[in-house]
Amino acid sequence: MPLTEKELSAIEDQLSGEKLLVTKFKAYSQMCSDTEIKQKCDTIASQHQAHYDKLLSFLN
Repeated sequence: MPLTEKELSAIEDQLSGEKLLVTKFKAYSQMCSDTEIKQKCDTIASQHQAHYDKLLSFLN
């Protein structure tokens, strides 16, 4: 069953949000000197990248 325009728009919005979070947490990680916080930022960036990839799979 194909996605509706409304569903596609919602997925595109979510993709944009997830990509922004990936970018931000990677940047935060680069700014951190504390290794524990740096690891946490990297983990969060990876989680949001997984969300992005999952959402993208709905479009393929």
